[in-house]
Amino acid sequence: MSEAVAFVGCGRITRAVVGGLVSGGAAPDTIRGVSRTGAGARALGAEFGIRAATSVREAVDGADVVVLAVHPHETPDALRTLAGVLAGGGPVLVSLVASCRTEAVAAALPGVAVVRAVPNVAVAARHGVTVLSRGPHCPPEALTAARELFAPLGEVLTAEEDLMETVSALSGAGPALIAHFARALARAGVGQGLSADTAGALAAHAVRGTGALLTAPGATPDAVVDRVASPGGMTEAALRTLDDRALPRTVQQALDAAVRLSLGRLLAGPESPSVRS
Repeated sequence: MSEAVAFVGCGRITRAVVGGLVSGGAAPDTIRGVSRTGAGARALGAEFGIRAATSVREAVDGADVVVLAVHPHETPDALRTLAGVLAGGGPVLVSLVASCRTEAVAAALPGVAVVRAVPNVAVAARHGVTVLSRGPHCPPEALTAARELFAPLGEVLTAEEDLMETVSALSGAGPALIAHFARALARAGVGQGLSADTAGALAAHAVRGTGALLTAPGATPDAVVDRVASPGGMTEAALRTLDDRALPRTVQQALDAAVRLSLGRLLAGPESPSVRS
């Protein structure tokens, strides 16, 4: 990565993206970060060697791509600050803000090319997936710039704006949901007499190995299940129990709940504390 990138907001997802970029060979001095209190930016500077700016203006000066990664309630004021700094256009603005449509960002930043991105925390290990959606009047080269930013961190896909809340629920929250299941699987192993370390390692490698199988060319979940589950075997007995307990319906309800929350935030539009310019 040769472009200069500025992160406005230095929380969990910024840490994951920055960690993946630096471990993938990006020069830390091409990355700048700024946060509301300054603590998050300083922490990333200490951990990864990036430059911790003291203001939004300092962070975005000379940047090719600006990544907006604040909390939803901080977004209105952050956009007001960026509007003053980016007046007349300039860098591509990539928004990682949850529950915030590109139309809202573009309306606040006239003349700025806006792309929405939903990465997940697995980008930290460069095995993540990032989904992009173009904002209104966004030129193709802006989408290309966003794609090139996230390409070293895993898969990059595109989706229509109307589907991005579902993308956030499935992909953004996905690692936590999978980790939650892995934790339950490990605890079940402990309940059967395994040590916590052994059960945790077995569950983690089951997830890791299954991910590799599922991402192989032509692979499907059904095919992976069929490779493991023999008729009348222990795997079939376990799967039947999960189905009897309505696991698919529970997962659907969990995804629905996440999407409802995100859509509700789209309508709420709360005010935010200030971001220093």
